[in-house]
Amino acid sequence: MDFSQLASIRKDSLSQAMEQFVFYPLAFGRWKQGPGIPDARRSLTSHYKLTIVVQGTVRFTCQAHTRVIHGGDAVLMAPFTPYEIQLDPEDALDLFYLYFEVVPATSLPAFHQLFPCADAALYPGVVDPALQMMLERELDLYQKGAPGQFLSLQLLLTRLLLTLGRYSDDPPAHQRTTRPTHCERVVRECVEYLDEHLRENVQVQDLCLAAHVSQSYLYKCFERMTGLSTREFIRQYRMPQIK
Repeated sequence: MDFSQLASIRKDSLSQAMEQFVFYPLAFGRWKQGPGIPDARRSLTSHYKLTIVVQGTVRFTCQAHTRVIHGGDAVLMAPFTPYEIQLDPEDALDLFYLYFEVVPATSLPAFHQLFPCADAALYPGVVDPALQMMLERELDLYQKGAPGQFLSLQLLLTRLLLTLGRYSDDPPAHQRTTRPTHCERVVRECVEYLDEHLRENVQVQDLCLAAHVSQSYLYKCFERMTGLSTREFIRQYRMPQIK
């Protein structure tokens, strides 16, 4: 076969954007509940959480916003997001959930730009039968402790997030030209300052002066954008840079 006649496969913008992230699965499970059981729960995510609803209806409240989630929808939540769910007592519920981390920490602003989940992001109608079958198969392998399950879950997470990245009306999420939030600009200025003072013992107060914000606001921005405290971000960012 003359392979020179084959069309070359080039990286698209979404694939290039996804290359900067590494996804670490932490927990994977399924929650099923029959009809006739009214339920309301409050919770707080400590990691990124992706919920895929296969069947049922849920009233989901986060940051004073209430949304109705149906079978076929997915919800992506950032760490430390308080939320409340109310189940329809006349409807059975079936959903999958995945907890995960995103590394390196320096890629988190880009992750939030691609997946705007400052509190929670809803992706309606992204779950199809093929995706449900894949989730069922992977959960079965995970529960059996099959060899290679960690890598398999990493690939599953990548596939699911690619599906979310493709979801949008106009324009695609990875091509939006949205104006950066103030927290995003603050974190970006701090990263630039760290790069310029890599060999110095940079303290939190130095970043406050560089970004012209208070220490409490800086902490809020780093927690929102990276899931880390300011000190922890400085430590994690400098370690691989100075080796």
